[in-house]
Amino acid sequence: MRLIDRHRLLVTGRRLGGAVALSIAAAQLSAQGTATAPALPAYRYRLLGVYDPASGEPVEGAEVMDLLTKTSALTTKTGTVALIFVPDGGGVIRIRKVGYQPVTMTIGISPDDTVPVTVMLSTTATTLPAVVTTTDSAHHYSSPRLREFEDRLKQGFGQFITEADLRKNDNGKMSNVVRRFTGMRIDCRGSTCRANSSRQAMLRGGVCPVALYIDGVPATDSNLENINVNEYAAVEFYPGGATVPPLYNKTNRSCGVMLLWSRER
Repeated sequence: MRLIDRHRLLVTGRRLGGAVALSIAAAQLSAQGTATAPALPAYRYRLLGVYDPASGEPVEGAEVMDLLTKTSALTTKTGTVALIFVPDGGGVIRIRKVGYQPVTMTIGISPDDTVPVTVMLSTTATTLPAVVTTTDSAHHYSSPRLREFEDRLKQGFGQFITEADLRKNDNGKMSNVVRRFTGMRIDCRGSTCRANSSRQAMLRGGVCPVALYIDGVPATDSNLENINVNEYAAVEFYPGGATVPPLYNKTNRSCGVMLLWSRER
């Protein structure tokens, strides 16, 4: 058997082994949780496993954060974590670790959502710096989504807040930063602030909420007060119509779309 074939067989075996271990761990954790805390439904212990796609090995120490509550947990040596900190019903979580590209995804937590979740983190590509004769002060990203942001920034069809501007306001509130740099209408009621389209609001009785996406996934909570400025590298705002990128205009977002992109750590 050729060496490369043996390597592929080894990686495949490790992945299958990881999937089996994930299922066994989920069953054990569910049974343990039910025994020690009868008031807590077993499905609240839904398990998530994080693995390296190249080696099939578990990724230890990956941060898994619920973007609504900002609570998080780290994966263990087995690459797993119980999603008990995610609210009942589910939400949007972000998985990240240095050296890997972050992943944002929706997750269900309910009696119908009990199957363990497997996530493969792609490694961040390492490239040698190019030899240049001029000084280039622009930030260059590894994440494909942030590179797409840079491309749209150059095209100039929307309104943009760069990482440099966000870092200058790390201690501020996202609602104030968005209002300052885009002039977007932000409606606040108590501790809740949401973006509202000024252009369309008058035609809709004063209410025209801007659709919010975090790392390409529709946000379950559009309250800007719950979003930390120091976690994001870029913000895009498109007031509606033809200005919205096709990927985020599937339902003809006439009230506008705002896109937030996580920082590369």
